[in-house]
Amino acid sequence: MTQIASAARKKALTPQAICAMVLALAFFILFAVSGVAASTTLKETTVSTQMPLAQLFFSLSSASILLIPLALVCMLCALIALLGKQRNVAMLFSLVSFVAFGLFIILFSREKMNSALYTPLSDALKEAGVKFKKRDIKGIDTVFTPGVYLALAAAGLTAFLCMPNFARESDRRGVKHDLLPYAYIAPHLFFFIIFFITPAVYGVYAAFTKWDLFNEPVFIGLENFKTMLFDSQNTYYRQLRNGLWNTVKFVLYSVPFCILVPLLLALALNAKARGSKFFQAMYYFPSLLSITTVTLSWRYMFSPDYGVMNRFFGSAANWFTPPYSWIVIVVVTVWWCTGSTMVIYQSALASIPQDHYEAASVDGADGWQKFLHITLPGMRYPLMYTFVTSVVAQFNIYGQPLILTGFANKEANAVLLMYIQENAVKKQVAGMSAAMALILGICIMVVSFVQLRIMRNNTPD
Repeated sequence: MTQIASAARKKALTPQAICAMVLALAFFILFAVSGVAASTTLKETTVSTQMPLAQLFFSLSSASILLIPLALVCMLCALIALLGKQRNVAMLFSLVSFVAFGLFIILFSREKMNSALYTPLSDALKEAGVKFKKRDIKGIDTVFTPGVYLALAAAGLTAFLCMPNFARESDRRGVKHDLLPYAYIAPHLFFFIIFFITPAVYGVYAAFTKWDLFNEPVFIGLENFKTMLFDSQNTYYRQLRNGLWNTVKFVLYSVPFCILVPLLLALALNAKARGSKFFQAMYYFPSLLSITTVTLSWRYMFSPDYGVMNRFFGSAANWFTPPYSWIVIVVVTVWWCTGSTMVIYQSALASIPQDHYEAASVDGADGWQKFLHITLPGMRYPLMYTFVTSVVAQFNIYGQPLILTGFANKEANAVLLMYIQENAVKKQVAGMSAAMALILGICIMVVSFVQLRIMRNNTPD
């Protein structure tokens, strides 16, 4: 009975852990209600403004703001760890959140000219009748509201309440056991948050704004999506349909070859003929090259004026016009992607026991029957994996059609990512581009979900 009661107490949340959870929740609440006050003086006129931290987070105005998502994600991980009764892990993440949020406060306070704060202050100066240029403003004074410092204190107290006892050797070993795995993944986790999660959040938000990459994004709700999906007279309506349809066509044209060609090469190399290692290296080599290098090389080979293909075969075809252009794009893609997929298939073939083939030979099975009943079932999971990854990768097609054809031939080969880059960088319509990218991302997620469901349903119990 004593052991059962002890185990029950061990599983239950302690008052200290509950207090830590409350403080972690308080950190998010205080972050949501806090802000920064800014003021500047020009020609004896002082103006001020106040901006919530949540709005500042989406302003993209300085490098120090990148510390905010790091602090938020780490505190969320700390809260999840507390719910899972992992106090040591919660201590680590809450401590990182405390440090990141503290660094943000220090670095942001030292900035003299923040573009997110300059815009409302300049508007206030104009309303006051002050004529000025941006260089006339020498600096912006910033002061955080008390809620910011309370949020910092909540993060610090969360880490303090989760602090383990280091007095005993067993406690120190337990801390090392719990935290050592996170020490290995810490660099990857840091870059994942900064360079993947943060841009993803900014991208989703930008899809609901009007933004030209220079001024602050203005939230407009679903206007971008209404324009692209329902306004048939608008250019972006046509671009979305043409770009998405061309992307889907490329996926349908290329994915079967991206699976079949590496499979045939892997089967041929699996025969262990003389020189197989040399050919394996040659087939894998293109995957080490950049897509720009690969595409430019093939562009030279298919050139209608001096290309190897036309000179060798005595043809006069223009390979960069439909319908030949899709053939060139698919050839370049398959040649570039074959090597890495082939290596996966070679590993799968090597894992199939030779006893199965010998038993099939005794039973009188021919080569085709062995392939259908032994090789394919043995490669089932690698084939499914490469199928899903190939579809996702080819939905992100960009470099090949951009370099080979561009927007020529009445945009016959223009894919959606080309329109996204064109609108965002050259036309400065970043909000509309982000909305297009979000639609493309949703399409990829839907296709991947359907593929995974089919794979799961076909998996034997």
